[in-house]
Amino acid sequence: MKTAYIIETGIKPWDQIEQIGDAQFSTLTLIDHDFRCVWDSWCNVAECLVEEWPIKREWRSIGWGDFCSKTEEYLLKKELAGQIKNGDLFGKNDSTNIYSIIKNIPNCPRNIINSALEGSSETILIMQKSVPLIEQLWTDMTIFEKKVTTENIKTFLEIHPQTVVCRFFDSETHAASQFISMIDFQEKLVSTVKKNEIREITQQDVYKYIHTKS
Repeated sequence: MKTAYIIETGIKPWDQIEQIGDAQFSTLTLIDHDFRCVWDSWCNVAECLVEEWPIKREWRSIGWGDFCSKTEEYLLKKELAGQIKNGDLFGKNDSTNIYSIIKNIPNCPRNIINSALEGSSETILIMQKSVPLIEQLWTDMTIFEKKVTTENIKTFLEIHPQTVVCRFFDSETHAASQFISMIDFQEKLVSTVKKNEIREITQQDVYKYIHTKS
C-alpha cells in the first residue's frame, strides 16, 4: 500500500470527532499502512519545504501536575534538564502545575529522531519560517498541555499564522501524518505532495484504502 493523501478545508485532526470546517484553515493528511512508511513520505514532503519553513521544533507536555511529593517533582525536573540542549526550553505552568518542553530539532527531516512523535499524538512538531522568542512560544503552546484539540489548534494558528502544525498517528491498521495550516499554504502543500507522486483519495475512500493490501 503506497502513501495517499487527503486534502480538506478546515482543521480536521485525524484522531478527533470534533472538527472545524472554517475556510481559513487547511488540513493535509498522509496515510499509509504503518508509521515507518508514512514517516518516510512525510520526510519526502518536508524536505521540499525546508527553504520556506526552515525552523522545526517539537513540543510535548509531561504529567498532569499531580505530584505525590516534592521529590517526585524534583526528579522530573532533573530528567527534563538532562534532555535539553542549547536553545531548548522546559518550564512549569504555575496555574496548572504541568511541565512542558520545546526542543529545537534538525532542519533536515531525515535527521529527526521520531520516537516521541510515533509514541504519542499529543506530541506536536511545528515548522516555522522564522525564529520567534522560545519563551513566548512556550507560553502560547501551554494551551495544548492537557489535550491537543481542534479548538486550541485553531487558536494557536491564529496567533502564529505562518506556522505549520504537524501531528502523527499510529494504529494497528494504519498510520497518518498531518500538515495543519492557514489556507494560504494549501496550494504549496498540495503541489509538494503531488511532486512526490503521492495519490489523492477522499475520506470516503479511507476504509477501502486501509483494507487493501497492495
